[in-house]
Amino acid sequence: MKNVKKYILSAILFVVLILGTYYFILKDYSLDQFFKSLLDCSPWFILAAFLLLASYAFFHSLYLKRMLKHLGYKITWYQAFGYVFTEVYFSAITPSSMGGQPVQMMEMNYDGIPYRINSVVILLNTLIYKLALVTLAILGLIFYYEKLFSFNALFNWLVLLGFGTTILVMIGFFVLIYSKKTMEKVIQFVLFLLKKFKYKKVDEKEKKLKESLKEYQECAEFTKKHPLILLESYLILLCQRISILAISYVIYLSFGLREMSIFEVIAFQVCITLGSDFMPFPGGVVVSEGLLLQANQIIYGASLATSGMMLLRGISFYLLVIFSFIFYMCFHFLKRKKAQKLKQGFSNV
Repeated sequence: MKNVKKYILSAILFVVLILGTYYFILKDYSLDQFFKSLLDCSPWFILAAFLLLASYAFFHSLYLKRMLKHLGYKITWYQAFGYVFTEVYFSAITPSSMGGQPVQMMEMNYDGIPYRINSVVILLNTLIYKLALVTLAILGLIFYYEKLFSFNALFNWLVLLGFGTTILVMIGFFVLIYSKKTMEKVIQFVLFLLKKFKYKKVDEKEKKLKESLKEYQECAEFTKKHPLILLESYLILLCQRISILAISYVIYLSFGLREMSIFEVIAFQVCITLGSDFMPFPGGVVVSEGLLLQANQIIYGASLATSGMMLLRGISFYLLVIFSFIFYMCFHFLKRKKAQKLKQGFSNV
């Protein structure tokens, strides 16, 4: 019951943040104009936007299924989607989007995939996913540099800083995955803290951590020795990135606009992602929406910029988070309920 209240409070906080953000950005915008623009949209392209959103979740789930299969763990599609929507929901409601992966790892651990295995899968996911973003960013800057950096000095700096910090994060994750010395130092630091706080079973915990570290390193080395697995993962997660970024283009087409190519629109979306990723939550949300509104004035034109932004964020972010919350609640609590029944059954034997 306590957990349910916590999730409800988190959801309420998230809704308040959405309403506050949109109040400041859209307070001078007529809702009549938005509904008029919405009625003029082609429903087929809006349907395509929903299909792209589904593709985003599909490719993430496919990555988890394939990577875990390579490491000797078979999961169902239901589990894969459960892990995906868990990460999406908790990343959306936690500071700097940091809560998604730990909760995702907990859910995987509940299903018998130990932390020493799922941590490598999640770290690789973040590393490769960011590599896909950097790849698209580099291509965008090569072909559309002048347009991307032509309308706002703040946007330019945030994109550059976001690009730089993304590279640093990638290096950090790479070191965590493949550097034995770094992981050993992390273990030593954890043991130091346990001793500092006078944890009673330090020797037992040290033995378990060292055993886990050995299996973690074996898992990391396995991926290192099989580069085709990493290439497969890169292609899957690149498709995932393109799926979510291409939603902006089909919304662009839904308004009857045809001047810009899909590559140009995606290049703008990549830069917006880099700029907003640099800012911490909740500042990142405000900056993201503000930058998106300004970028959309170039993509959609001044008259359709706000309508385009509301459609894009409504489909690619807020709808995704709402659906993720519903799926997670079913996925998590049905699993816990089943576990409690099994536990009661064993206790009655």
